[in-house]
Formats: sequence, C-alpha cells, structure tokens
Amino acid sequence: MQRLVSHVKSNFSAMGKAMERIEHGSEIIWYDPECFEQFHRDVFEIDYWREHNAIRGKAMGRNVTWFVEDGVGHKVLRHYYRGGMIGRVMEDTFLHVAEAKSRAMAEFTVLLKLYRRDLPVPRPCAARMVRSNLVYRADIMLSRITDAQALVAVLKERELTQQEWQQVGSTIRRFHDAGLYHADLNSHNILLDKHGKVWLIDFDKCHFRQPGAWTRENMQRLLRSFYKEEGLNPGFNWQEEDWQTLLLGYQAS
Repeated sequence: MQRLVSHVKSNFSAMGKAMERIEHGSEIIWYDPECFEQFHRDVFEIDYWREHNAIRGKAMGRNVTWFVEDGVGHKVLRHYYRGGMIGRVMEDTFLHVAEAKSRAMAEFTVLLKLYRRDLPVPRPCAARMVRSNLVYRADIMLSRITDAQALVAVLKERELTQQEWQQVGSTIRRFHDAGLYHADLNSHNILLDKHGKVWLIDFDKCHFRQPGAWTRENMQRLLRSFYKEEGLNPGFNWQEEDWQTLLLGYQAS
C-alpha cells in the first residue's frame, strides 16, 4: 500500500518579515520568497544545480560548502555535519528536536534577526530539516558574499592596515552589542571584501545573550585562532601589535 505524502504550504512571520513554510512528508522547509524567482524543494540537492549547470565552486573545510547561482544571484548551500568523536558514528544526523530548535532553523532565525538589524551577515534564504524516526538531517542556503576572502586567507597574502584591523574590531563589537554570541569566532569566519567591509559568517550554534563576561571569552577565542594560524602558516602576516590595534577598534565603538 503506497503511503500518501502530504504537502502543506503556509505563511508565517519571522522578525516581522513574511516567510514561507513547506511541510512535505518528513521534510520541513522555511524560505524567503524574495531570494528566489520560483522556489523548488530540489534547491537543497546538489544534483539539481549540476543539471542546471549552476555550480560556481566549492569550499573544502571539514566538509564541502557549495557555491551556486540562480536567476536572483549567488548562493551558498551547506549540509550540517557533526564534529568530534560522535561525528564518526552519527555523521550528519541529529536527535530530533522541536522544529524551531533544529540546527538549520535555529541558524536561519539568528541570521534573519542580524540581517534585519543591518549587521554584515549573509542573507538567510532557506532552511530544511528532514526527519527520520528519532533523528533528522538539515541544510541551509544563504546569499553569498561576493568578492570577499576569509581573514586567514588575506593574512597569508598581505598585512592588514591599521584601519582594517580597527574595522575588524569595531564590526565584532557591533555583534556583541547586539547580544550575539558567536560559537566559533575565528579568522576563518571573518571575511573582508574588496571594498574593505568586514563580514561575519557561520552562525551554527550561535545565540543571543545578555551582557556579560562571555564577550571577553569570545575575543579570547579569536586571539587563540590567530596564534594557531601563525603557528601553522610560515610568513603569516599577524603579530601581537595587530591584536592591540583590533582592540582599539573594538573599544572605540
């Protein structure tokens, strides 16, 4: 007997902005219709983009992040994976939680709040969770920040000016003032575009907090990232004086 699959489409409001929600069998999708000419559930499948000759590149980190392009613009497609020892057993599955607390929807919500506050982040376009018994898998699609490099990549090529370092510091301060705790603040998740604008990316597991000591802990995490990259990359264009310049920008904001 063939199982009937329901397909329910509805509207909901997130941060005062109209969004769409699709529930199709075990699949739940949130998306911003303004990000797409016409939304298809297949946008989360890399084969869909291959068939349309729309893959524009990929980034290799712990896992693959795909860069694609449609009629609206460039986008980033990322599947969620586990890290650490548990990732060897449950590579890309997570214990079932309420919809809004799933990895993709939680990151989508954080990003939307930051984007609505005009903070320099990728625009959240769509999020998906696919349930299977007691676990789920997840994906997210964002707008791509074009003509930008990760700070670690820039520092492998050249030194930053004092103004650029202060801009990094003042940008991070804007996020902290908004109450945003970045769970993985490091030199890979800070971008610098060709106009000198600083961006933050990768908001998985990020959340909002009341003011407190966590801001100092967040900054110490970033400092450790610079020390780590300095040790890994001979000729890395960073020194402790640059950190002090960054702090000047952070404190002046």
